[in-house]
Amino acid sequence: MAMIKRSGWYLIGASLLLVMLAAKPGEAVDRREISAASDAKTAVFFEKSVNEYLASALSDTVSEYRILNISISGNENIPAKFDNYEFNVLRTSQGMETVMGEAIFYDNGNEIKKLYATARIEILAEVAVASERIPKGTIITEGMLRMEKRNLHGAASDFCTNLAEAVGQVAERNIQPNRPVAKANLARAVDVKAGDLVLILAENNEVKLTTRGVAKKDGSIGELIPVLNLRSNKKVFGKVVDAGTVQVNF
Repeated sequence: MAMIKRSGWYLIGASLLLVMLAAKPGEAVDRREISAASDAKTAVFFEKSVNEYLASALSDTVSEYRILNISISGNENIPAKFDNYEFNVLRTSQGMETVMGEAIFYDNGNEIKKLYATARIEILAEVAVASERIPKGTIITEGMLRMEKRNLHGAASDFCTNLAEAVGQVAERNIQPNRPVAKANLARAVDVKAGDLVLILAENNEVKLTTRGVAKKDGSIGELIPVLNLRSNKKVFGKVVDAGTVQVNF
């Protein structure tokens, strides 16, 4: 549970001024969306508290966010006088589109009021988007993608936030055009697949030996995989050199 604890008096004098100022991009909230029964000081208080939490909690992949609205339990207002407060985040949705929190207000060390609020957030991030339909099983190339700022429904970390995360990967299911590319829809492209017939290579400065084998596991160039030597019927481990060759040490 995230908690923000601050002295509260400075909020009272500054809140009306802050309401009149234009918010920075990504921090705007339409205060008309806050319950009509809540005054300007209450609106500023909760906007500030939610912004402080988001600034520390959102990943670096998020390029922009915007508070769409804040609903306050019971349409109540913050106390007219308090000298300290805590803002505790009780629950968030997976992609941080919803933040639920409680504000506890104190005066002279005594709790005087507790309010609950729910904020709806628009999360924007630069993500890889399919420029065309990418069929299942296709190895993705850079020409199939473009980078675009999108409103994400889910954690930004679930999507490819740069082209390198998608290029060279295999589409595990059809990816429709103009859709953000989710990491869950991708699989690592392999140079050798389990069951492939491969050349087993063993060499040093003096000797070079080869034989046939069967890969027992998927592998990419540079990876160590188990291979069944068809001549000896024994399993050995070798490094994938290319799509048809596995090198073993001897």
